[in-house]
Amino acid sequence: MRDATLPRFAVAMLLSLAGCTMGPDFHPPVAALPPVWAGLPAATTAQTPDWWRAFGDPTLDALEARAMAANLDLAAARERLAAARIARGAVAAAGQPTLTGTAGYSRDRIGTQGAAALAAPILGLAPQTGTPAKGVDFDLYSLGVGARWEIDLWGRQRRETEAAGAEVAAGAAATDGVALAVAAEVARTYLQLRGLHAEQRFAASALALADRALAIARMLHARGLRSALEVAQDEEDRARLIADRVELDRRTAALARALAVLVGGDPDHAVIAPAATLPAFAIGPTPARLPSETARRRPDIVEAEARLHAATARIGVAQADFYPRIDLTGLFSFDVLRLADLGWDARNTSVGPALTLPIFAGGRLQRQLDLRRSEERAAALAYRATVLAAWREIDDAVADVRAAAAQATAAAADLARRRAVETMATARFARGDIAAAAVIDAQTHRIEAEAALMRRRLAAALAQVQLHRALGG
Repeated sequence: MRDATLPRFAVAMLLSLAGCTMGPDFHPPVAALPPVWAGLPAATTAQTPDWWRAFGDPTLDALEARAMAANLDLAAARERLAAARIARGAVAAAGQPTLTGTAGYSRDRIGTQGAAALAAPILGLAPQTGTPAKGVDFDLYSLGVGARWEIDLWGRQRRETEAAGAEVAAGAAATDGVALAVAAEVARTYLQLRGLHAEQRFAASALALADRALAIARMLHARGLRSALEVAQDEEDRARLIADRVELDRRTAALARALAVLVGGDPDHAVIAPAATLPAFAIGPTPARLPSETARRRPDIVEAEARLHAATARIGVAQADFYPRIDLTGLFSFDVLRLADLGWDARNTSVGPALTLPIFAGGRLQRQLDLRRSEERAAALAYRATVLAAWREIDDAVADVRAAAAQATAAAADLARRRAVETMATARFARGDIAAAAVIDAQTHRIEAEAALMRRRLAAALAQVQLHRALGG
């Protein structure tokens, strides 16, 4: 009765030890964020993966789709995520039993001296009495299969799998972060390019007015009604407009190349054509109360939390290295001198546990544990720094959205005044009360006001893009 109880007790002890897991368990940190970001004029919103559709621009939607499919930075991030998943699978496989097959052949020789002389009689290879001793050559054939499984007594393999899973989560968040950055950069570049297209149209209109003004100035100068200095000033204004237009063309071409690369194309491949009309830069609704949970889902915060999780799990791996490892091994093989002898009687078997206990490692294990704890503290600091950076970015983006909206409203009011002045100037010119130069001047100011409003609306749209990026989508 006692002999039967001891094995059961030993098995129960092994099973209970196999449920142990060394190291601290991970608990998600509490992000130090304000409860809400308040003070904006619209209703609460949540993160959306296709936030750029709020601009209502089919061309932008198509560019975003191309970028999500062909952007090289995003493709590289997806490959890194795939590698992390493969690594997780490899770590999980390391905890499974292994089965290996072996087969071999060797041509051996037993000499006449040393241990070989003792083995010869056992193998039936000893020389006959009175015969001089000499070496013996023979063949050895072997065939077998071996198995091995490490019992995870201290949770070392479980912690390794946990860390690998956290690395996959970090890789997924990093991929989401790259996708968000690419989407925001495509939207920003596209909007800026549309803005430059509008600037080119305004520049062409301003240059046409400058040509008219210069023609009138030259005519008046020929009649002695305007000085050469005034004509020279008009010529200088026209030359400045031409130089500005050249710079606009350069900037437009540079942005077009940047946009082509972002969507996975060649730099010299045009992805959009200048619009026939001025862009509206529709501005989507802005959230009035942004809960902190929204910011906590930012890809960089999710990634930092996952990195902290992985670092915490690796502490358990380092602690488990201090404790013994038990491997269960088994071997079943055949060894024969002649293939004709291969049979059941040639079998060899070996089954049993093997224990490995670290006794002295020169302090390596303790240093490894100290390193893992240091990495965990560094990951915690990196997480807090990421949260604070997110807080600042969201505050800045919210302030920029509010300021841009106010500036766009002021620019619209100024344009209305400029148009009213132009209308009055045109009416007075028709009655003969003022000269054509006054009308041209009013038209120039109106074009400048239209350009200013376009820039303000562009700034408001770009602020919306930055807000979505700061919120994580």
